[in-house]
Amino acid sequence: MNLKTHNSNLAFTKIDWKGNSLNHKGLYTNLFGDDIKYLKDLIGWMSAPKPLAYLKKNQASQLNWQQLENISDKSTNSIIPIGHAGFIIDLNGIRLLIDPVISKNIFLKRFTKVPFEIPDLNNINYLLLSHNHRDHIDKKSIIQVCKYNPSAIILTGLEIEKLLRKWGIKNEIQEAGWYQQYNTTKEVTIDYLPSQHWSRRWLTDTNINLWGSFMITDKKSNKTIYFASDSGYGQHFAEFGNNYNIDIAMIGVGAYEPQWFMKTLHTSPSDAIKAFKDLKSKKWIPMHYGTFDLSDEPVFYPEQVLKEQHSTELDNIIWMDIGKRITI
Repeated sequence: MNLKTHNSNLAFTKIDWKGNSLNHKGLYTNLFGDDIKYLKDLIGWMSAPKPLAYLKKNQASQLNWQQLENISDKSTNSIIPIGHAGFIIDLNGIRLLIDPVISKNIFLKRFTKVPFEIPDLNNINYLLLSHNHRDHIDKKSIIQVCKYNPSAIILTGLEIEKLLRKWGIKNEIQEAGWYQQYNTTKEVTIDYLPSQHWSRRWLTDTNINLWGSFMITDKKSNKTIYFASDSGYGQHFAEFGNNYNIDIAMIGVGAYEPQWFMKTLHTSPSDAIKAFKDLKSKKWIPMHYGTFDLSDEPVFYPEQVLKEQHSTELDNIIWMDIGKRITI
């Protein structure tokens, strides 16, 4: 298998960067090396004690929810949470949709409602897909979104186009390697950047699709938004903080227990605060919690931990309200 290391049609954003490195097996790897979870690790997790299990009885999300008003209106520069790591971002009439998991899914029970009917979301310009995990790229959701947005351009990581084409997706697709900039409008630029994570949908496809994060810059308003995707805490956050002037960062705080398994893959609430400081962002939106139960902590727990254990460090937080516009 010969995986692509970059897209020759896209420009690099980092001097002397030649493309993604591959490990000794020819697979994608993190900036600081492999962190692959094997079946034995999963068995170890499943068989270990669950000290927070009692909190999951009758658990409910604490995220506020409302129906998205005037869904067709994309004239206000805003970020609209739609659950987990899904967001709509409107920038001067250009609408981005990030990692939507909005169709009914027997494997992923939602603890928050989708704030719109899918056919009503029909004016997407760019669909951003960060990596192939099922809580970020959901087959039914992508098929539905593309059905009602056939002209939307999909922006994603290397080798993910093959997956989407198997599903019958006909939209234009741009794949990027790390530190590459997509071909978009002059007003909005989008860079695909590293995250510290991995990829897998089945047992035999580990790290054959690239994972990453998005840096979105609106040149008209001079605002920059960072979507951290799934990532463990690492030096890349400080690098981005030194290279970009970030206004709002969306950083994961959920799916972090047990930490011996999750720490290198997802940021915990305390790691997310460190990442926010490294990014030098003006504001941040905690995400990746409250909608799906993916790990040992209950869906409401990350926000509770932030409020109870880090109360003096939350002045710059913007809490997610599902379906409500966060004005940029």
